[in-house]
Amino acid sequence: MSTDDHQMSIEDRVRSATQAGASLIRDVRPLGTAAPVRLRPQPARAPRRWLSWGIPLVAAAAVVALALTLVAVRQPSAPARPAVPSTPTAVPRYYATLDVDAQGDLYTGPLIVGDDLTGKVVATVAPPPGLVFDTVQGTADDRTFVVMAGSKTADGSAPFTWCLIRIFPGTAHPYQLTRLSMLPASTYEPTAYALSPDGQELAVESHASASTSSPTTVTLYSVASGARLRSWTTNTNVTSGVATATLSWLTGGRQLVFSVGRFTTGSDYSLQLRTLDVTGSGTDLLAASRALLTVNNAGPSSCLSLHITPDGETAICATQFNFLSGGGSNEGCANGGLEFTAYSIRTGNRVRVLYLNRGACHNGEFILLWTDASASEIIGATGINLANEGGKQAFQLGVITDGHFRPLNIANSVSPWDYGRAAF
Repeated sequence: MSTDDHQMSIEDRVRSATQAGASLIRDVRPLGTAAPVRLRPQPARAPRRWLSWGIPLVAAAAVVALALTLVAVRQPSAPARPAVPSTPTAVPRYYATLDVDAQGDLYTGPLIVGDDLTGKVVATVAPPPGLVFDTVQGTADDRTFVVMAGSKTADGSAPFTWCLIRIFPGTAHPYQLTRLSMLPASTYEPTAYALSPDGQELAVESHASASTSSPTTVTLYSVASGARLRSWTTNTNVTSGVATATLSWLTGGRQLVFSVGRFTTGSDYSLQLRTLDVTGSGTDLLAASRALLTVNNAGPSSCLSLHITPDGETAICATQFNFLSGGGSNEGCANGGLEFTAYSIRTGNRVRVLYLNRGACHNGEFILLWTDASASEIIGATGINLANEGGKQAFQLGVITDGHFRPLNIANSVSPWDYGRAAF
C-alpha cells in the first residue's frame, strides 16, 4: 500500500472505492483453489476490481419480452426460450464478466459469457458501435444480463445507457444484444441499477458528483420507452452502499432495497439497509423509505456491503479486513476478519456465519455475487493480500454451502483479479 493510501481518511478510502466501482448491487436475486497472481499495472482510470467491483446487484426476476420499439443490435431472430421461474433455486450455470484486459485497458474489452460447469466460453459480446461496456449485472434467469455502457469517445464516461443480453447456449446464435433507450438524468456515473422482477422497469441510483455530500437519486425508467417514471432524492450527507452499492428488488416488484453508509469518527461507520415502496407517496428518498437493518462497523474488520435475499427475510454481510482502517493483525484476519455472515431482518441479530476465512492474511475483501432465496447457498468471490502489505495474493470464486467452499469452473481467459466483477 502506498504512502498516499496510508494518509487517506476512511471517508476518502470509501469515496474512492465508491467512485472506482461502487456500482450496483442488484437485487441479490435469487436472483443463482486459491490462485495467486501478480499485481498488474493499474489503468489511468480507477479500476472496478477488488474493493470496487460493482456489483452484485440482485437484479430481480424473470425478464419478459421487450417492446417492439427496442432496437435489436445483433441477431434479432435468436430463438425464443421458455419462461423461467421468478425465484429459481438452482445455482446459476452461466455468468458474464467484462474482459477488462482484452486490449490492456479497462474499458475496451468485450463481455465474456461463460459456463461455470464446463469452464467453456459460451459467447464473446462486443459493445454496440460508439459504446464501451462499463459494468454487468445478472437477473434471476442466468440467461439474461443487463450491461451499462458509456461513450467510447469519452473513455467510458457519460452519456450512459444500458443493453440487455440474452444468451442461448448450444445454438447457432448464442446471444442477442438489445440496446435500451433510457438515459440517466445525471451525467455522473450511476452507482447501481436493478431490473424489476417483471422486466418492465429499471431502477438506477446515481449521484450528482463524486462528493459524499452529493445528492443521491433513485430513478425508475420504463424499459420499453426509456421514459422516467418516478424519482426520489436525498441531500443527506451519506455514501450509499459504501464500496459496493446495494440496490435490489424484493419479490413482487413493489419494494426496492438500497444501503446507506454513515461516517462517525476515525475508521468507524454504520451501514444500513432501507426499503422503498415504489408505489408509495413522496419524493424524499429517506423520508419515503424505512430502515430494515443497521450494522455498526468499527475496527479493521467490517461489513463492506449488505445484501438482502429476495424474500426480504435475510441480510448477508460481506466483510473486508484491514483495507479501510489500515490496521490489524494476521491473527485477526484468520479469526472472523473475513467472512460472509447472515442477519435476520426480523430481529436484527446475526444468525449464522456462512463462510469464514481460516488462513492468516494482511488484508482482504469478500464480495457476494449471488444468493438463493434463503441464503442456504451463495456465490462469493474472495481476495486475500490485495494491498501489497505482505503475503501472497490469492483469489477464489465459488459456491458456499454449509460453510464449505466449492470453486466454480471459470474460463481461463477471465483474470482472477476480475472474479468480483462476475454477474450471475
